[in-house]
Amino acid sequence: MESNVLSWNQALVKGYEPKLYPYQTDQIPLGRYYAKLDFKIWARKIAGICCYFTQQDTGIKFQLTVYRRKSDELYQLEGCDIDFKVCPIPVFYEIKIGLNNRGNISFKEATISGDR
Repeated sequence: MESNVLSWNQALVKGYEPKLYPYQTDQIPLGRYYAKLDFKIWARKIAGICCYFTQQDTGIKFQLTVYRRKSDELYQLEGCDIDFKVCPIPVFYEIKIGLNNRGNISFKEATISGDR
């Protein structure tokens, strides 16, 4: 399957507004909930994919990054079989967000939930 991750310019041409999706720790809801993956953009300075989500119940928009794993070079969360390089959009995912030991956002789990 071919990648459906966009470049920054491709996203803007398609009408997406990445700047409406904050990535700061205090603006991303913690816990387990449903969120729609609206679009994805290749990260600029790291081996990662920036995922742009909208929380189902609140409409809060936020950005999470999935990093390329060193072990197999896939864009997957540890213990998750979703490859974010090719996963479907725009669909709902059940996601779990927590904090790491430094107090930063940690994208812990994701499963495809489909239409909600």
